[in-house]
Amino acid sequence: MVQTPAGGVLYVKQRFSMKKNETQQSILIAGLIQKYRNNSISEQEMQALDQWRNTSAVNQGLFEKLMDDETLGDALLKMEEANTALHIRRIFSKAGIALPDIDKPVVKHLQSKRMWHWIAAAALITAIAGTVWFFAGTANSAQEKRQIAGVHTIMPGSDKAVLTLADGSQVLLDSTIRGVIKERGNVDIFSKGGRLVYDVSRFSAGATQTIAINTITTPRGGQYQVILPDGTAVWLNAASSISFPAAFTGRERKVTITGEVYFEVARNPALPFRVSVVSAAGKADSMEVTVLGTHFNINAYPDEEAMRTTVVEGLVVVSKARTGMKITPGEQASIAVNKTMFEKSHPDIEEVLAWKNGRFKFSNTGVSSLMRQIARWYDVDIRYEGDVSSIHFSGGISRKDNVEKLLEILESEGRVKFIRQGRTITVRPNR
Repeated sequence: MVQTPAGGVLYVKQRFSMKKNETQQSILIAGLIQKYRNNSISEQEMQALDQWRNTSAVNQGLFEKLMDDETLGDALLKMEEANTALHIRRIFSKAGIALPDIDKPVVKHLQSKRMWHWIAAAALITAIAGTVWFFAGTANSAQEKRQIAGVHTIMPGSDKAVLTLADGSQVLLDSTIRGVIKERGNVDIFSKGGRLVYDVSRFSAGATQTIAINTITTPRGGQYQVILPDGTAVWLNAASSISFPAAFTGRERKVTITGEVYFEVARNPALPFRVSVVSAAGKADSMEVTVLGTHFNINAYPDEEAMRTTVVEGLVVVSKARTGMKITPGEQASIAVNKTMFEKSHPDIEEVLAWKNGRFKFSNTGVSSLMRQIARWYDVDIRYEGDVSSIHFSGGISRKDNVEKLLEILESEGRVKFIRQGRTITVRPNR
């Protein structure tokens, strides 16, 4: 016979009570997040939400995930596959909260009832936090096991950057920053949900006024989007930057970049759009891209072997010193460091743009190239032990997954071994 420890029944009741309180807290926070998303949150509620976010990095990470519509959409689809109504009822029942009729399919119901964003947020928070599971029973998650072992999960990058204004002042940007930032010349900069938008409708350029130059810089583990004063949409990958005037004047629109940047240029034949690319050697103007209106990607990280410009739509001209090349959709022009001649190729466009679309995609990609992408997005350092130059990978994974999941997938092929110590990942051939 199994002996129950003294006070066992009381212990179980206490544990259930704790779970109930945790669930109520999770659903309360989900409700505050939904109010924040709808701009209907009160000052007092905002203070409560900020207090919860500042409690731990985990809470902040959850908050950033729940600000992402795609994350909520994925959660809803997963809930649709499971017995959604049953599990949602369990979550709310344990919290002692009444719930309206939810027997209709989630995704279909979502179209007419915004409350499903709130329900999805509550369910997602409780699932990730480990307080209530969609499925029957309870179990320790892989993340909980890592925490018990003293190994902290390395979360993926997020929307964050630094805006440097003309006077040298800096504004920290992330997915939660909302409001208006003023720049000289009556330029308004709107910040919302991981994107800056420049409004020059009130711009007044004086005869002697110097146009303000702004710079947006993403750290490792960051990305950001900006709508330039002319309406051009720009996406910055991790460890990248773009400098541009707060209002375009003169005969051209010129910006300077480092790292990796994707452009959707607003068409204006009267004002050519030029991109000056900072090379690995640090010389601005080492490569220039000229365009009237097109979509293209530039990869010019200092640790890459070459600078690459890939056209998705339209036409661009790349140039360096006295050489140049015209490229059209589906083509890529690359030029190696310290070289003067461009090479043209036809890459996998889906792979080139995977970062912008929230994914990693590899097509027979070497380990070192793959790990450089991982280092920039997860803000980790990479070490090598042994020769891995002959190892290549093909496949894809979401950039929203933590680094452990990505490494686990790569290891599953049996050709490489990863050893993580803190934020350093050692790569070894698996022999």
